Amino acid sequence: MTTEAFTDSGRILKMEVDYSATIENKVPQSEKLAKEGKLSEALDILLTLEKQTRTGADTHSTSKVLVAIVRLCFEAKDYKALNENIVLLTKRRSQIKQSVTKMIQECCSYVDQMPDKETQLLLIDTLRTVTAGKIYVEVERARLTHKLAKMKEDEGNTEEAATIIQELQALKNVVLYLILSPFDNEQSDLIHRLKEDKNLEEIPKFRDLLKLFITPELIRWEGLCQGYEEILKEGTSDCPATGVFSKDEMGEKHWEDMKNRVVEHNIRIMAKYYMRVTLKRMSELLELSPEETEEVLSNLVVNKTVWAKADRLAGIINFSQQKDPNEVLNDWSRNLNSLMQLVNKTTHLINKEEMIHKHLHVEA
Repeated sequence: MTTEAFTDSGRILKMEVDYSATIENKVPQSEKLAKEGKLSEALDILLTLEKQTRTGADTHSTSKVLVAIVRLCFEAKDYKALNENIVLLTKRRSQIKQSVTKMIQECCSYVDQMPDKETQLLLIDTLRTVTAGKIYVEVERARLTHKLAKMKEDEGNTEEAATIIQELQALKNVVLYLILSPFDNEQSDLIHRLKEDKNLEEIPKFRDLLKLFITPELIRWEGLCQGYEEILKEGTSDCPATGVFSKDEMGEKHWEDMKNRVVEHNIRIMAKYYMRVTLKRMSELLELSPEETEEVLSNLVVNKTVWAKADRLAGIINFSQQKDPNEVLNDWSRNLNSLMQLVNKTTHLINKEEMIHKHLHVEA
């Protein structure tokens, strides 16, 4: 039976070899060596096995090996080896997401069992480093960040604890208010520059929300609500709400603005891909009534965000602006010149190949 796994880059892997039997033999052997004080030999066996299971796309076996490696380091109280192997294993080429998740979850259970605060902070730092930007371990990363802030607070270092939390809260507000801002060149420029901010990796949910408004695809309002409404309005223990969408009148207005920005984004995307579309179909895609669709579209046309012309009798929206005859002729001329350049280049390459072939034929 074949099972699918995913690498860190999102590539789909199909299991080619089942290493279950090998795992059942090698892991106990490694455990025995570790108990005898031969941790290095035990890790060598497991690291070799990890390469085999990973390249064979055996997710279940790879997960067992990764967990075994960090567990043996922890049980041997070799915390330096633990941190080093966490970094090593997450950086492996074509590493399997599911296996990394299992390993990170296992390591998170060790945080409270560290012998002293310095070792504990080092493990937290290692785990936060390797989980940065990885959405599939965002929950674990958020919990580690929250724990780090709590530790700083317990130490009496409230300023540093507040800084850790406030930096994330401030960045969340920037993301939300940029999304809520009306679209123009400045807003578009800022939102693309914000996307490059590495701090967004600390708040993956907000990073993904921002990405929705940058990606040239339609956003389903219902899908956005299911994925983000709870965390935006209520927050969680690991990711407190910002207050932008509070339960007062202003919060409700902001949520209504969010819906309007989704609608406006979707109309801009339609204008990019459609030359013409019926008002009925457009309303279905926007999840609005025809009257509401017409009103929003009119506002965008007046603000010159999009160009559109409506045939109300036929119920058709035309996004294709009629060009001046001279402009059409210029476009045709440019396209023809490009075509002729490609033809000339192709002819040159064909002649070159023929000459090389004749030369080789003469020598033979």
